[in-house]
Amino acid sequence: MRRPPLNDGGFTARAFACLERFPSCRILVVGDIMLDEYIWGSVGRISPEAPVPVVAVTRDTRALGGAGNVAVNISGLGANVGLAGLIGEDSPGREIIRMLKRHRIGISGIVIDRNRPTTTKTRVVAHSQQVVRVDREKKEPPDARASDALGKSVRSAVREVDGVVLSDYRKGALSRELVEDIVLSAKRNGAFVVVDPKRTDFSFYRGCTLITPNKPEAEAALGGRELSGDREILEGGKALLRKSNARAILITRGEEGMSLVERGRGVLFHIPAEARQVFDVTGAGDTVIGTLAAGMGAGASLRDAALLANLAAGVVVGEVGTAPITLGKLARAIRFREREREVAQEERQAPRLRGKR
Repeated sequence: MRRPPLNDGGFTARAFACLERFPSCRILVVGDIMLDEYIWGSVGRISPEAPVPVVAVTRDTRALGGAGNVAVNISGLGANVGLAGLIGEDSPGREIIRMLKRHRIGISGIVIDRNRPTTTKTRVVAHSQQVVRVDREKKEPPDARASDALGKSVRSAVREVDGVVLSDYRKGALSRELVEDIVLSAKRNGAFVVVDPKRTDFSFYRGCTLITPNKPEAEAALGGRELSGDREILEGGKALLRKSNARAILITRGEEGMSLVERGRGVLFHIPAEARQVFDVTGAGDTVIGTLAAGMGAGASLRDAALLANLAAGVVVGEVGTAPITLGKLARAIRFREREREVAQEERQAPRLRGKR
C-alpha cells in the first residue's frame, strides 16, 4: 500500500491556536491510579549471594503513574483536569493525594478502598538502565461500597466536562457497567470519550469516540492477526472500529509513528515518529492520550490532535523516567518541527533555483 504524503498545511498556526485554548478545557480522567517509584544508583559489582548486580543507591524519586500520569500530562498543558479512581488507605495513597494537589488536579473523584493497596510500581535504575521492577497491587474488582462510590462520583463529574479519558490498566477501577454509564452520560452532554486500552475485547469500550492501542495491543484485539504494514493497519483498524463502534482508532507504532483510522474515511492518516533519540518509553502512552484529550477539548480535529500527540510523545521518550509533557515543551516541539519543514522545503527548491541561473 502506497503511503500518501502527510498534508498538514497550516498546522503550526492551528496548533498554537489550540495551545491558547487549553486553559478553557475541562477533562476528566477515569481509571487505574498508580504510584511510580524510582530507585536510582550505580552498579560496581555482582552480589556474592547470587548472580545479580548490587545497586548502590544514590537517590529515589516518586511520580504519578497510570491514570494519574495521564492527568499530570493534561495539567502540564494548562488544561483543567480531574481524576477519578481507587487508592488504598496507605502511605502511597496519601502520597498520591499530595502530588495531585501539587499539580492542581481535582481529587473529588478519588475513592479510598480499604480492601486494596495503592498500586505501586518500584523501578531500580542503574546507569540509565532499568535493573528490576517490583509491583504491589490487587487486580480484583473493588467491593460494592467502593464501586458504587466511584460510579456516583464519575456520573456527576461527566456532566461538567468537555471530554473523558479512560485509562485502563486492568487494575480493577473500570468495569463494563461503569464504561457504559460514562459513554451514555458523555453522549447526553456532548462530551467525547477517549480510551487507552489494555483489554483484547474492544466491545468493552463500545461507543467511545477514540481508542488508542499500540500495535501489539491492536494485534491482540484482532485475535493475533499481524499488522505488518500500512494496508494491514488500515484493514485491522476498520475491523476494530466495527468491534468497538468507535469513531476512530489511533494505532501507535513505536519508531514508525502512529496511524489514524477514521470511520467513513477509506484512507490511512499516518504520522511519522518525531523522536530524535529514544531513552525511555515509560509513560509515553499516557502522554499520547493526555495530549489527544487536551487537543480535542480545545476544539482540534482528530487529525490535528493526533499530530500534537505525536509531537508530545517524541519529547517524552527522549527523557529518562516518567516525564510528562508541558505546554512549553510542546510549543518548542511545534516550532522545531516547523523549522525542519522550512529547511526541507528550501532543500527541495534549491535544485530548481540553480537550474534557472
